[in-house]
Amino acid sequence: MNPKQYKQLSRQFLENFTGASFVNNDGILLASVDQSNEKLTTTRLVAFQIIKKYLAPKPLDLFIMNDPDNGGYNFSKIIFVTALDPDLYLIWNENCPVIDFKIPPTPIYEKNKKNQFVWSALVEAHPLAHILGAFFEKQKLLVDNLSQHRELIQQLSTTKFQNIWLKSTQDIFDQQLQNKAFGSFECSYKTKNMQLIKLKLTAEDRQTVRLLQLDFSNTSPASDYHAASHVIESGLIHQIIRFYEVSDFLNQAILDKIRITLPPKSIVSKSHSLGEHNQEIQSICGQLCLHNLQQLNSQSRKVASQFEVDPEVHIEFLHPEQSSTFSFYQKNLSIGGFEDLIEKKLIDLEKMQKTDQQLHVRFRVLTNSPQSLKIKTHLIVNDKDSISKINNQALGKGIYPLQQNDVIEMKFIL
Repeated sequence: MNPKQYKQLSRQFLENFTGASFVNNDGILLASVDQSNEKLTTTRLVAFQIIKKYLAPKPLDLFIMNDPDNGGYNFSKIIFVTALDPDLYLIWNENCPVIDFKIPPTPIYEKNKKNQFVWSALVEAHPLAHILGAFFEKQKLLVDNLSQHRELIQQLSTTKFQNIWLKSTQDIFDQQLQNKAFGSFECSYKTKNMQLIKLKLTAEDRQTVRLLQLDFSNTSPASDYHAASHVIESGLIHQIIRFYEVSDFLNQAILDKIRITLPPKSIVSKSHSLGEHNQEIQSICGQLCLHNLQQLNSQSRKVASQFEVDPEVHIEFLHPEQSSTFSFYQKNLSIGGFEDLIEKKLIDLEKMQKTDQQLHVRFRVLTNSPQSLKIKTHLIVNDKDSISKINNQALGKGIYPLQQNDVIEMKFIL
């Protein structure tokens, strides 16, 4: 199997998942995809190391976890780990809004059978057991379908093919680094509570190796606004691979050329017990990274170039039977599951209008079911220009219970 075939096959398997990675028995990242705005590349690697160390997964086992204080992202983001082969592991994440509690590393399937003790306590005891059970069974089915391709899995797990693939990627990334500027640039951002996030990025061309150094020294200590280091690293990695045009090649060979310094117990390194600020701080740090890369490679770069954060809002409409996500990101609106909410008569869309200057969405809640609006990220530069409201009351980050006839309105300046 040549490197091109290895890349195509691994990505073909992984693209069935929202976010997923292949690693070998040594924890070496072989391939990875993240198809949502929340990047979990490094988070999945941390979860794998925890589960492998304490639970030693074997083929036909399936483990889950979500603890933000111990390698997870947040309660609703479930991380799965399974061994497809003794030297090929699959780690992936999927969102389950009905889970709002901590799950430590847990075997939910063992030797291809449900762990009845875990299933009874975790699924059957839950008020929405039918939804939760269907969620886990769907994830197990994804693995079962993948496991049928035994010959292809054996090729992906072959050490010789893995090494050829990693060496090929190293050469490609070296060339991409060579095609861009070397040097350093730094910028900073003050949060709403006046905490400082400072990033210096350096692209080095040493005699024997090319490296990217990202240094967050002088970033403020954590107070009540912070995120885990693996969350920040994941966001930085994805900005880098997009900028250097190697997104299809993300593996250990690329990670080994990225050195990230995160001061201990700072905004960018201390885990949050709920993961409440993960997406927002990941986005800020990713934007800082991209700004530095663009300035470093600009023909007309300014030493004192001012960094301004791009507006970004991520909202979840949470309902027992149907959830939907609203994301305003890079001046575009992404709505997942919105049509289903309308079709099931859970909401009524009253306005959706986009002009060159503005994006405006308004909808009304039609039922009295237990439902809520969760604002996960609320990066707004000017509160007067861009708004999120319920019944004309402005919203910030948090969870807001909804009742029948509540009107949700979102307006964003483009």
